[in-house]
Amino acid sequence: MILLLLFSIFIIGPLLPLLPATHWSIRFFDFVRIQTVVIQLLLLGVAFISWEVFTVTHIIFIAVMIAVLLFQLWLIRPYTPFYHRRKPQAEFHKKQLTLVTANVLQTNTNYDKFITIIKESNPHIFITMESDEKWDNEISQAFPEYTHTVKATLDNFYGMHVYSKIPFQSSEIKYLVEKDIPSIHCEITYAEQPFNLIAIHPAPPSPSENETSKERDAELMLVGKQCRESKDATVVCGDLNDVVWSKTSRLFSKITGYLDPRVGRGLYPSFHANYWLLRFPLDHLFYSKDLHVTNMKRLAYFGSDHFAMYYNIAFPMVNIDVANPEITTEDKENIQEIIGDGILSARVSENH
Repeated sequence: MILLLLFSIFIIGPLLPLLPATHWSIRFFDFVRIQTVVIQLLLLGVAFISWEVFTVTHIIFIAVMIAVLLFQLWLIRPYTPFYHRRKPQAEFHKKQLTLVTANVLQTNTNYDKFITIIKESNPHIFITMESDEKWDNEISQAFPEYTHTVKATLDNFYGMHVYSKIPFQSSEIKYLVEKDIPSIHCEITYAEQPFNLIAIHPAPPSPSENETSKERDAELMLVGKQCRESKDATVVCGDLNDVVWSKTSRLFSKITGYLDPRVGRGLYPSFHANYWLLRFPLDHLFYSKDLHVTNMKRLAYFGSDHFAMYYNIAFPMVNIDVANPEITTEDKENIQEIIGDGILSARVSENH
């Protein structure tokens, strides 16, 4: 009886994110697909060992569990080395842009460890999230060579800073959905080609943050719309507080056509750095098809609950115009509904 109850939980749980509901308790099952796959395999093993006689009920439960397991593996498979990796056709500059993104954890005081990581990787640009005034002071003193900066210095766990050796053509701090959660938008020229760099860190759906994923989803859709309107090469990166196989992340990729360097490489789980059994790929980079990520890696532990991520980004020898993917009227309506719900939810929260 207990085993059948566990079967029920791990059949229903992984299917819950397919519902239109946005409550954190539903969205949670998107985050733990790797963990639930392992548990499903263990439950199937226990069933075959402990059930001496297979009744019709047993067979039905096993068949449904296997179906849900295969569905989860289908979602995860692109982000494993067992999936084909994109082979770009264009010729690229040998000179590549190096980028590091890191949620440093505002309460983390291991400044020296993080500074060592940046010195060792020596990126052209690095982006910090959850960085407050203390973090900015430590970093600014350690890296005077990063003369081009954009600073949204906050102490609410949503501060964000961009440090660059490359000048910006323009830069702007935007508050797309929630009035105290910034995103940073920069126009930069590299390898004689203009490109946009967008850093975001929306709040997660959780008991301690937003009750639903509405605000997070709306921010990602607003950035997706902005990307569709731009003709320049673009990189969108940061702690998205979402997993790449979620409905929202897949919709973002669908409307922009942007690629994820994890595809064909691996999961690169970046959170939680302190608990290896509870790790999810939360820190992402999406890039337009005219670019190519030649290398990515997860950097060393430095005291945060996130690992920093490192990327090499290649630019084409000839500027390529990539057409936007076609999207249906239903997709457009869905996007507008997600944005509207997120903005409304944020306004309601502000008034309470």
